[in-house]
Amino acid sequence: MRISFMLNRKVVGGLFLLIYVGFISACGSQKLMSGQNQMRMSFQAGNYERAARIADSLKDNEIYEAKDRVLYALEKGTINYFKGDYEKSVKSFTNAEEYIDQLFTKSIKTGIGAFISNDTQLDYNGEVYEDVYLNGFKSLGYLKMDEFDSALVEARRIAQKLSEAEQKYGEYASAMAESDTTEKDIKWEAGTSSIHDSPLSHYLASALYAKAGEEDGARIEMDKLKKAINNHQAMPDSKLRFDSTFTKVRHPEQYNTMLMAFCGNAPEKVDNSINTDLNFDGRGIKIAIPKLKMRPSRVGVIEAVVNDTMSTRLEIIEEMDKVARETFKIKKPIIIARATIRGILKSAAQEGIAGAIEDEYGSIAGDVANFLGGRAREATEQADLRGWQTMPGKVYTNVIKLPAGEHDVTFNYYSPAGKLLYSEARNVNIEEQERLEPIASIYSN
Repeated sequence: MRISFMLNRKVVGGLFLLIYVGFISACGSQKLMSGQNQMRMSFQAGNYERAARIADSLKDNEIYEAKDRVLYALEKGTINYFKGDYEKSVKSFTNAEEYIDQLFTKSIKTGIGAFISNDTQLDYNGEVYEDVYLNGFKSLGYLKMDEFDSALVEARRIAQKLSEAEQKYGEYASAMAESDTTEKDIKWEAGTSSIHDSPLSHYLASALYAKAGEEDGARIEMDKLKKAINNHQAMPDSKLRFDSTFTKVRHPEQYNTMLMAFCGNAPEKVDNSINTDLNFDGRGIKIAIPKLKMRPSRVGVIEAVVNDTMSTRLEIIEEMDKVARETFKIKKPIIIARATIRGILKSAAQEGIAGAIEDEYGSIAGDVANFLGGRAREATEQADLRGWQTMPGKVYTNVIKLPAGEHDVTFNYYSPAGKLLYSEARNVNIEEQERLEPIASIYSN
């Protein structure tokens, strides 16, 4: 009897431990979300030094844990880019890309055994759109350092990753299906996206080919740009249109400066958990999944004023937020399947423990164990709301030709009604025989 009592105490203690682990996990997630929010607010205010200090502090205090290293690298990449430290920016984004690749491969090898607790406890290996747009910033960073070949490679990687995303996650889903031994009717499959190409990718590539004297390459990329924009227009509420100013990049003698203006924010991940009566072994389960909440930009028009004398309107070249919304559909079925499997396994464990205790001590003890098990399941199941907080929502562009010397460039952001929302001044020094100097601004409204 003493041995059985000790076993019972250990089992019940284990259930309490699960609740405690769930509580600690929730606290850790809250600390991370709070810290990232502070960092994002400093970034939006243009205080990049403070944003960098907050990000570093989160890492030093292990709020950014090892499992969050992709997030840290993404944030430092954006912060360093707009801070003007392009070499560190490229290095951070390169780290993020390498981590994403390594963790994705690791997750396939580990199989379903890797996600018994909840998704917040997994290594964060990035969303499709995060993996895509880090290459855009890498391209601009290399361009700023006058490394044209590297800039071209990164520009083309944007479109390449978008075209391969469905196949990549389809293979992941197949690998998970093979490792699934639950014998339940779970659909392991990737979703589909209507977006497989990037106007920004082809715009940058066309300019880089043109500046390298490769006219055919520039022309081919411009043709791809037109097709990509037509494809993006199929998205709901898309404002993307092909503008005649885009073709200017095919004529390298007509420009030496590329104006890039970012605005808005990437979609926010919010909890979309549901309790379902899927009747797996007679029990309902909680499915903890995120959904994307759009954060529309108030910006309608962006212009750049040079030396208070010349004004140039920038045109939207990519709706990064809407691409994020669309490509999130690829991974979503996998997140649901993963959460469902996890719910089944936890439910089975709960039933097994409660049944054993009931057999040994009666129905009241079994009911208590079942209750504690239910609380443990609820406590440990959380939607993963982690994401790249400093990723912009949209990018506008144009090219101009400036004489050698220093120039003041002011980016003005207007509402659709023409109200000035924000201005940011940039100083640029154009050298003799300048090939292509990018000037970037951001208004994270």
